[in-house]
Amino acid sequence: MRPQKLSKEQIQLHCMQTFKTHGYAGTSMDLLAKSCGLSKAAFYYYYPNKEALVLDILQVSQQYLNHKLFSILCDTHLEYCVRFEHLHQQSVSFFSVGVQGCLVGMLSLEVPHLSEQIHLKIQSIFQDWELALLHYFQQVMPIAQAEALAKISVADYEGAILMTRLKQDDFYLTHVAERILKQLSMAVMEAAEA
Repeated sequence: MRPQKLSKEQIQLHCMQTFKTHGYAGTSMDLLAKSCGLSKAAFYYYYPNKEALVLDILQVSQQYLNHKLFSILCDTHLEYCVRFEHLHQQSVSFFSVGVQGCLVGMLSLEVPHLSEQIHLKIQSIFQDWELALLHYFQQVMPIAQAEALAKISVADYEGAILMTRLKQDDFYLTHVAERILKQLSMAVMEAAEA
């Protein structure tokens, strides 16, 4: 067995940037190896193909989201709406600044070029986000309203992330958060009155 020169995390970070630059379809194993400073043969030591690499990256991303971001909504030490504000701040960083989150959104645009396994993993990540919001929203609103708000919130965030990248303007992300917080505040007041 060859000694590893790079950790899997280092390989993934280099490769995420390469996928971000060239897209999934435009990225070859040779390009991935070069981005890591490795020969193609040495790169195969880490990953047999780019699908295995992407699935590994997506798994790490999903674990991070579930344990570090979505769990914020369960932190009962924070006031209800403050939890969403914290989630928003962390989400903006992950999905618009960090390479990992950016890759999730970018890959979703390339669904025709992706294997079913990668497609399902991306769907699973977005479903986790939707479910985290659903559980949070249903604490102050009826289930049907919470489901609708969770679905549209994920879609709004994805659109806002895209527009923020295109226009280099945080208006879109800020507006999505403000709109959701307004709905939450109204739902909290209605729940208190009931």
